Amino acid sequence: MGGRQSEEIKLVIITGMSGAGKTVAVQSFEDLGYYCVDNLPPALLPKFLELMKDATNDIQKVALVMDLRGREFFETLFEALDALGQEEWLDEHILFLDANDHVLVSRYKETRRSHPLAQDGLPLEGIHAERKILDELRGVLSILLILLS
Repeated sequence: MGGRQSEEIKLVIITGMSGAGKTVAVQSFEDLGYYCVDNLPPALLPKFLELMKDATNDIQKVALVMDLRGREFFETLFEALDALGQEEWLDEHILFLDANDHVLVSRYKETRRSHPLAQDGLPLEGIHAERKILDELRGVLSILLILLS
């Protein structure tokens, strides 16, 4: 395979709280000419990177959404993020989206969707559970944090 030689690919990983705007963010990246993948399980990131590295196509900008929809895979996110730092051909950034609880609850009520972690159907319970899971990730990601209030 030809693969990439010295070309650097821009990679943005979009993650954060459910309801904080990841879908809008990835749509914006798509409008900017990024190749976008929504709901990529973190366990598949190393394989995706391998395919990108070996590719001979013209994709130079990639945006990936990784979140709790793939919760059985989410535990591997830290390993996947560590792998990013070892790839010299990548210019990687992590976009962590967040909003205060009031905004998130309001968004779930507007869309009439249930939070993926809300066992009793109450969005606030799911939001609190998700915050606990994502707190560790937020602690290590000083790269970019957007707070929507």
